[in-house]
Amino acid sequence: MQKEFIDIYQHALSINGYQHDPDQLRLAEALNPVYQSLVSGNTCTSAGIYIWGPVGRGKTFLMDLMFSHLPGKICLRHHFHRFMAQIHQQLGELQGKPDPLEIIARKLARQYQLICFDEFFLNDIADAMILGKLFKSLLRLGVILITTSNRPPEKLCKDPLFEDRVRPVIAMINQQMRVFNLAGETDHRLRTLTPAPCIFYSENKTATDTEKQLTRIYTKISNTSPRPDEVIVLHRVIPARAVSSECVWFDFEHICMGARSQMDYIDLANRFSHIFVSQVPLLGSHSQEQIKARGTEDGILAVKAGERQVLLGNMDDPARRFISLVDELYDRGVNLFLSMEVPLENLYMEGSLIFEFARTYSRLTEMQSLEYQQRRPIS
Repeated sequence: MQKEFIDIYQHALSINGYQHDPDQLRLAEALNPVYQSLVSGNTCTSAGIYIWGPVGRGKTFLMDLMFSHLPGKICLRHHFHRFMAQIHQQLGELQGKPDPLEIIARKLARQYQLICFDEFFLNDIADAMILGKLFKSLLRLGVILITTSNRPPEKLCKDPLFEDRVRPVIAMINQQMRVFNLAGETDHRLRTLTPAPCIFYSENKTATDTEKQLTRIYTKISNTSPRPDEVIVLHRVIPARAVSSECVWFDFEHICMGARSQMDYIDLANRFSHIFVSQVPLLGSHSQEQIKARGTEDGILAVKAGERQVLLGNMDDPARRFISLVDELYDRGVNLFLSMEVPLENLYMEGSLIFEFARTYSRLTEMQSLEYQQRRPIS
């Protein structure tokens, strides 16, 4: 096992043909002491690193690169949504026990020396309250935390109605973790990739033409023709255009327009390696005041006056769910095939989720490549 993470990083650039990035090199140097302490068994002087910056700069790449070169039995890596889903499940199982978060923290600390969170953000008051205590206990017990986020700690939560609950978490990050801004000028997801179309738009074609393209791909992967079916997701029935052992095919309205949550998408990513979604509509729209959909994504604008209100367009709830679907599938390496009513670059051009959709656009661009589609799904 190599003793220098910087050498691992340089080797990864070489074998993959990636370009040199001085900002990434600085992050590799910052991660090097953490890596050295974990492979040598020595005590690490760092409580962890909070990595933030724009999409495609290499935050997840570097975190995952280090994770992949460490003994799996001492490290845990999760998308933040998935980690919180597990914590909520464990809290339910420990209901009635005194100080259940301390029990969870001690169990994690006995098993793991390093915990990595990808796409860290807070948009739920319950998560904010849980994380404050959980992070405090994990750091006290010597667990190293590495997180990636598109936002600096001070902007982890944009909802002023519960920013007081988030402030202790922000203070803990700033005081005990190194905050690293990976803000290079290059979106590395837009590097030269081998095209492998998986998103189809019906310009100069009928909608039937795009559905035929999805049918052809579905039939090739499943070795069977699609036929209407249904899928049970978290005890709820969702209509599907087709279902096989590896594939499931939905209409957009059934997977993103109704009462869907991140937990639904986690369940689907656990069960299928290829997901098809038809008739994705234009998602950007003028903003208006209404109640925010819970449990999907971060980053909407809120106001404090009167009842809890946020600025949302009339398609922002479905857009938020679509963002969450793409995040979960991308993180797990699941292939996504789409038919759209507008070109991808026009899918979300106006509304309160512009910041969040930049990441989605970058990820969907990478998902249209052989390099992504030949990844093995992450269990």
